[in-house]
Amino acid sequence: MMSRLPRLTAYGFVVFWSLFVTMPLAWMVFAALKTRREIFASPLGLPGQFDLSAFRRAWRVGVGDFLLNSLLITSVTVALIVVASAAAAYVLARSDSRWTRLVYLLIVAAFAVPVQAVLVPLFQMISAAGLLNQRLAIVLPYAAYGIPFTTILFYAFFLDFPRELEEAARLDGCSRLQIFVRIILPLSGPSVASACIFQAVFIWNEFLLALLMLTSPGVKTLPVGILQLQGSFTADWPAIMAGLSIAVAPILLIFILAQRYFVRSLAGLGK
Repeated sequence: MMSRLPRLTAYGFVVFWSLFVTMPLAWMVFAALKTRREIFASPLGLPGQFDLSAFRRAWRVGVGDFLLNSLLITSVTVALIVVASAAAAYVLARSDSRWTRLVYLLIVAAFAVPVQAVLVPLFQMISAAGLLNQRLAIVLPYAAYGIPFTTILFYAFFLDFPRELEEAARLDGCSRLQIFVRIILPLSGPSVASACIFQAVFIWNEFLLALLMLTSPGVKTLPVGILQLQGSFTADWPAIMAGLSIAVAPILLIFILAQRYFVRSLAGLGK
């Protein structure tokens, strides 16, 4: 019995922490199913009846369009980040030049710079380029801030990648680019999945840059678009909770489908 105590304690802590994390999500969904009166009269209780009118109000505001914008921006940016970071990390991991080490240190330093520190000059650059209220206005900054972290992630994986496979492919006549595309990337699934999840979650939830760069309703992302459900003196809280529930669903689905790769990556740097 004593030998089982540490394991039972660990399981109990995991169960408690899982409930602690999922309770706000459950409250959000239940609040979206309540009426405006119920959400204040019984904030912690179950809805008297499952009312879907909040979802209809949120959808009429344009949550569907905001959802499509977020999907497009997230997909394009994540693809750009993964391709650029994987190529850069592979070159850095295979080069013995001291200049490449300097480049890697600069990438690490870029990862340490917060976006708030360059927000004003970044806005001026985007405005001068005529990209305000265009999706590229946030795709490019998101990619610029996502590449350093993702390059570090891939770099750690490529350092331990078996070089025998590359040598065998080189003997078969493959070029360096063919080795990277046909050998390295297909065997880097866990790292690619982890990078996609990390960046997709950040880009999907990012609010500040999207608020500044995208003011036209046709290009707003979900975090910014949901603000339209809040007025100056009042807010439609059930509709806001419905919009947030819709916003959480895609990322939650992606994580559920790719959690095996994500856990493997955290356990062994993508191996």
